Amino acid sequence: MTTYSDLVADVITITNRPDLIDLTKLAVRHATLKAHKLDFFPKDIYETGIQWQTPAYLQSLEYRTLIPRWKALKYLRKYDFTTSPGTPGDIFKVITPELILDDYNFQQDNVCYLAGESLEIRSNTEDTHMLLGCYRHPDTAEATYDSWIALDQPAAIVFEAARSVFKQTGYDEQASEMQSEVTDQYTLLRQEIVGEGY
Repeated sequence: MTTYSDLVADVITITNRPDLIDLTKLAVRHATLKAHKLDFFPKDIYETGIQWQTPAYLQSLEYRTLIPRWKALKYLRKYDFTTSPGTPGDIFKVITPELILDDYNFQQDNVCYLAGESLEIRSNTEDTHMLLGCYRHPDTAEATYDSWIALDQPAAIVFEAARSVFKQTGYDEQASEMQSEVTDQYTLLRQEIVGEGY
């Protein structure tokens, strides 16, 4: 299992700069985020339940309060909690705010859209429970570091972090050499989606 410390050590092995530990740690954090932002990977999806205090047709959710490392909305669906073990229901259509009206100038039902820091929801039923699926950024804090890319394909992070350290210290030739390795790793990483059947 590749840990945050392993990644940092591997980057130092490549750069031979143990004196740049802070820069190396920063490069690992940024390389991790960069790798996860290459695409919307299925392994970045997080699902959670939402329970509303008051049933209503219109709901507003401050999504970053519920999910701090929010990246993007994947889906929202109704959820019937009265059955055992519970039954997922209709999926809301994700729209942009200007599409709230349909072709006949009526407000659409069972839709949701992002507006600033809120997810605005319009249902045709008064709902109390929903399931929300979203993409999350990885946790890049040293103490709680968590990245499936670091586990499955650590070289994508290591080579990019090493490239960044080389670039920031004026070693442009070494940075260019690392770039070809980074490109190869990113190609392999994007094949993750194909490999998962998506």
